[in-house]
Amino acid sequence: MPNIYPFKGWRFNTNIVSDISQVIVPPYDVINDADQAVLYDRSPYNYVRIILNRSAGMERYSKAAKTFSEWKKNDILKQDTDSSIYLLCQTFLQDGQQIERTGFITKLKITKLGGDVLPHEQTISKHINDRYNLMKATKANTGQIFMSYRDQTRTVESILGAYKNEIPLIDAVLDGIQYRLWCLTDERQINTIQNVVAGTKAIIADGHHRYKTAYQYAQDHPEINGSDRVMVTLVNAYNDGMHVLPTHRIVCGKPIDDDRFIEKIKGLFDIEKKPSAAKLLNELDQRRASNTINLGVLTRVGNAYLLRYKGEDNWSSDLSTASQALDVNVLHQLILKPACGIDTRNQHDLGHLAYVRGNEPPLEMIKNISDYDFVFFVNPPDLDQIFDVAETGETMPQKSTYFYPKVYSGLVTAGIGD
Repeated sequence: MPNIYPFKGWRFNTNIVSDISQVIVPPYDVINDADQAVLYDRSPYNYVRIILNRSAGMERYSKAAKTFSEWKKNDILKQDTDSSIYLLCQTFLQDGQQIERTGFITKLKITKLGGDVLPHEQTISKHINDRYNLMKATKANTGQIFMSYRDQTRTVESILGAYKNEIPLIDAVLDGIQYRLWCLTDERQINTIQNVVAGTKAIIADGHHRYKTAYQYAQDHPEINGSDRVMVTLVNAYNDGMHVLPTHRIVCGKPIDDDRFIEKIKGLFDIEKKPSAAKLLNELDQRRASNTINLGVLTRVGNAYLLRYKGEDNWSSDLSTASQALDVNVLHQLILKPACGIDTRNQHDLGHLAYVRGNEPPLEMIKNISDYDFVFFVNPPDLDQIFDVAETGETMPQKSTYFYPKVYSGLVTAGIGD
């Protein structure tokens, strides 16, 4: 039963930073060198100076901590006087429709993964030292850990409805997505939300490394008050805006002609050739709600095939029924491994894979990619499937999900112990 707590967040002082859109930034792990340079130039108070300082070596962490301290001292960042849960609304366009995703920012009691908090995806722990050094230097939670819980009564959504007529603390458009933020300080409402979350389990949607970092920090520093709590954003799995987008796979360096490829998989799949990739994707989308697993493939010579899994018991692994029902596991275990010679559990083999994901149509995202052997299109899992797999104790393959939009950094900062 996850325990959550209000906290006194640090937020940009709008009397000094009038345009919040100039200082809020994407999560650190999606910022490349070019993005970093643009963000530095955007504002002297851009939050990239905290989460991805460009100083060299260990100085990047001490410089981030110094900047954080100076901003607090000079009122660039001001701490709220009341302990709050922060209601968050992200409004964006998807498939031509306006979507609202509502959730809340809070502090969460840190527990070992696999209990109250479940991982859903395999991760490589290459970023943990980096985030640990930043947390140690700043003594703050500077990035969001995006989590989901299940509440069919939609309690938080009902509470947020009453706040939408009030002027938000933040109302800014960031990369085409409108962010609005409100402080919730009403003890009765906070208790209601705490009780709802306490009756569920939470899965990490995005931010596995950040959670593992916070867990390690708590283990190393039990003497520090508040080290056992971490800032998270929680969104109800049944929220209308809680969408999972697919992550398609591109295979390179594994040239196989179409006839040989089809020969290797035809015993497991019904295969239909389509007149174009557009027709293939349209039919794949139409079959998204069907009881069968359907995959699409575009080959290097431009042929498009719809692959319908026959559903026979062909699993040599000990995967649970929930994991066997995932499109991405069918792709990895029954196509990539036997037909393309790629074992996705082998780090070397992962060099033959690239990933395509985003809020654009798939053909738009791959239009400038020409050097491939196959492009495999998958339908995304739904939230119940993700929870079902997580609750078995298993995890999905890397990059099985893409939760859109991301939750940007700098909306609220939580000091450790605040």
